[in-house]
Amino acid sequence: MKNPKDLWAGLLFLGFGLAAIAISSVSGYEVGSARHMGPGYFPIWLGGSLALVGLVLAGKSLATEGPPLGQWALKPLVLITLGTLLFAGTVNVVGLAPAIVVLVLLSSLASTHFKLQWAIPLALGLAVASVLIFIKGLGIAVPAMPLLLGY
Repeated sequence: MKNPKDLWAGLLFLGFGLAAIAISSVSGYEVGSARHMGPGYFPIWLGGSLALVGLVLAGKSLATEGPPLGQWALKPLVLITLGTLLFAGTVNVVGLAPAIVVLVLLSSLASTHFKLQWAIPLALGLAVASVLIFIKGLGIAVPAMPLLLGY
């Protein structure tokens, strides 16, 4: 193995791609065809594309030189994972806007360049944009801010 970073990245892409295909296959969603796509079409093609990228990257790792693996960045790993889990666990309870704010602030803390005066406007802007795009624009049935606005 000449390039361990590419090998592990390739295996990660391959794993996520195969998992997406497996989950989509057992979900019961109809796949359809390119002309008449069903709800399972996109996840299976996305999973296949990820798996293909993973195979190419892992294969490339055997042929090209690359840097060794460095240390794990535990702080970003924990904060971004925690933010994602908190978002998933609270979005239907507190609403999309507050869940986005929590996600963005926790994820921003993972950066070595974190500045609260930049993180707060970013979090608020993404919360407003998410509500406008996903709830108002696309009509996704998730509450915006049920505790403050009642919807």
